[in-house]
Amino acid sequence: MLALERYLALYERFGRELAAGVAAEASLEQVAEALYCTERNAKLVLRKLEEEGLIEWQAGRGRGNRSHITFREDREQLLLNLSRQYAEESDYNAAFQLLQTYGEGTAASDKFMEWMSGSFGFRKQAGREEDVLRLPLFRPILTLDPADYVYCLCSHMIQQVFDRLVLYDEQTGQIMPGLAHYWEHNKDATEWSFHLRKGVLFHGGHELSSEDVVFTVERLKYGGKRNSWIMRSLLKVEAVSERVVRFQLSQPNWLFLKFAASNVMSILPAGLRGHNEERFWKRPAGTGPFQVDEWTGGRLLLSANPLHYQGRAHLDQVEIVQVPQIEHYNNRMISWQQLICDSALRDIKAENGWVQIESKSRCTSLLSWNMHKEGPQQSERFRSMVNRLIDRNAMIRELSGYRDFPAEGFFHDVKSSAASISYCVPEEALQLLQEEGYDGSPLTVCATTSHSDDVQWIAERLRRAGIPVHVRIEGPDTIHSVLGEVDMLFHALVFPEEEVSLIEGCEQEGSFLKELMTQELSGWAMASFDQAMACPDPADRKRIYREIEERLTGELQVHFVLYMKFYTDYHPSLKGVRINSLGWIDFKDIFRA
Repeated sequence: MLALERYLALYERFGRELAAGVAAEASLEQVAEALYCTERNAKLVLRKLEEEGLIEWQAGRGRGNRSHITFREDREQLLLNLSRQYAEESDYNAAFQLLQTYGEGTAASDKFMEWMSGSFGFRKQAGREEDVLRLPLFRPILTLDPADYVYCLCSHMIQQVFDRLVLYDEQTGQIMPGLAHYWEHNKDATEWSFHLRKGVLFHGGHELSSEDVVFTVERLKYGGKRNSWIMRSLLKVEAVSERVVRFQLSQPNWLFLKFAASNVMSILPAGLRGHNEERFWKRPAGTGPFQVDEWTGGRLLLSANPLHYQGRAHLDQVEIVQVPQIEHYNNRMISWQQLICDSALRDIKAENGWVQIESKSRCTSLLSWNMHKEGPQQSERFRSMVNRLIDRNAMIRELSGYRDFPAEGFFHDVKSSAASISYCVPEEALQLLQEEGYDGSPLTVCATTSHSDDVQWIAERLRRAGIPVHVRIEGPDTIHSVLGEVDMLFHALVFPEEEVSLIEGCEQEGSFLKELMTQELSGWAMASFDQAMACPDPADRKRIYREIEERLTGELQVHFVLYMKFYTDYHPSLKGVRINSLGWIDFKDIFRA
């Protein structure tokens, strides 16, 4: 394949505008430059390409006689075939890199994406009676480390590989047994004990014990991880016996069972202690329903754990392929939501039997002001005017899709002062801003690629009111590093673990809310959460969350924007389909009737 890539590199340099079979001028020096090698090596490459029948090289003889190269193979077809070959060998990164490098001016990318879409979905493995689900992703899986993840995508994949002490039932709101079959606490919720199941095995064959739980929790608490917030009140964790582990807390926490059900507290093997973790995270091993067979930059391959304590998954294998987040590809690739059935059933219409389902959970979008940076946002009246310019109902009408209804707080069942926003038209806002002395200073508004449409819509509304706006779109892997440079951030919170997710959103190291709000407000919010956790009555905790919302909106440091829904279409021939609280389908439950 190296010879073919060199052929494409020379075609790109000398024959891009020419059809196959037409000679192009090319000196040996230019060939060496195009291949980034010496002239001696360039001669060897040219000879090899001639032997394979790909080119014809005519060296110029004498002064004034130029060398010529003739390309024998059609560039587009060769590029398409080579990209397919890389993909069939599961080297998707190489396939996409090849298309991005040499595909401009050809239809190779379009044809490749059409072919790729046909290779995704639910199907039987060729030659074997195995059910395989292959899905595309337009965002990277940044980590599978429970202690360091931020995004729901990572959390969902972690949930496939690892297990928690207990489980939260989204339908009933009850805590169910997980790795622990029994638990107990003292009367003020400062001491919690968990009794582990017997015979639970890590993917490598090691049996789960209380030492694994102790290691996981101490790593969270003292390992300098992003999600150490969850063990902020931990005084001590100890292995009482091989299968009993005890937590001692510095203050009451009636939410501790929900903490234990969080993916953040997924249990790792104690064998990691004292070892270099880099090798482990290339192929992490948990106790979950799926084990990692391969994880590279462009591919995650999972296979069913036959010894999972809850029973073997129906699927035999799940392959996740990362597609570059380029609009050219996004517009041509069918989404994973439409691929949970075989390719013959993709005409997604109700009359063809397709069913649409929604998750009970909602995602809440927000605007957070950077209160640590100088700029017009330091004026409370300016922040108020920006909020009044964002007509949520108009935003839903014009952008539609997953946008559901205007947000009034973190949770869609909690009312806040956001409900009383009186929107104003740009002309009115322009006059009011001028009266307030706004000097036309520009705003830098930032969002991740998944919220690009939302932030562009908001930016256009602000521009109509005379506010110059620079939109900055960042990937999920870069946005945290630029927070200090932006004036306003559009982001979203998902609440898969409800109250725990709210605390995480405000306390997690590097969280958008925590990073952008004032230190005084952040400290007050943390103290308020401590008060909430000390309340055994959920109603009392909700009252405190409402107070936090009201202060955030009252001081205009945060504006709630929209509630967004998770949904997918599927064909009834596929069973066990449901959307979990992370906005994903649970792989272990899917099977085809």
